[in-house]
Amino acid sequence: MTKRGRGRVGRGGKAMKFLRHLLVVLIFSGGIAPFAMGQQVLKVRIDAKELDRALLIQKLNDHGADHHMKFELANQGYDYRIAYGTGQAAGFTPYGPVVATASVTRVFDAKGAEVFNFNRDGRKTDAGAANATAKEIIKRLRQLRAAG
Repeated sequence: MTKRGRGRVGRGGKAMKFLRHLLVVLIFSGGIAPFAMGQQVLKVRIDAKELDRALLIQKLNDHGADHHMKFELANQGYDYRIAYGTGQAAGFTPYGPVVATASVTRVFDAKGAEVFNFNRDGRKTDAGAANATAKEIIKRLRQLRAAG
């Protein structure tokens, strides 16, 4: 009769060792990948009131970080000029009067040609309008840069 012993737990040690090394490499390469891609720095000139300019650049950098984009303010040598303005308008709801913030945005390239424009209405605050505007600018700039 052949003796059948209990199998070793680590049988196939070379394969397990390889899988452990592979797992370590995958974990560390995934953690480093965002840094390897590099960050795209866009110089922008924002024509707006001081408060609106500060809110918009903050929101652009907050949301741009997710797409490896960083925005820097520049008065000369900029990639894009952003004309941005907000205003409040009174409206009525079934619950009573409300004040809503609307924004108007026009984006021009470095040569002065209009690239795109849009409006964002019905935001509760200036920060909400800046947030929506920043997201739309980033979305459109990414589309524009991917296309050409």
